[in-house]
Amino acid sequence: MEVILNAAVFGLLGGLIRALVGLLKNRRIKNKLKFKPVYFIITIAIAGIIGAITSVALSTNYTLNLVAGYAGIDLLENLLRVITKKD
Repeated sequence: MEVILNAAVFGLLGGLIRALVGLLKNRRIKNKLKFKPVYFIITIAIAGIIGAITSVALSTNYTLNLVAGYAGIDLLENLLRVITKKD
């Protein structure tokens, strides 16, 4: 059980890092973007949850858990693009 919990924590951390990078990148590209605290909190929460789930499902190595959590959102985003055939 401890291994799963550690995997979830590292995946959560990876997802949080990914969300922060995405928000900072978006803000840098679009300078006039207003900061919305509710949107920020929801984005961080969803990214963390997806990262934790992806990490637990894919790996038991802490480094890979962090990477899986980071990449989990990208994986889902690309799957959505394939399903909707949107570029």
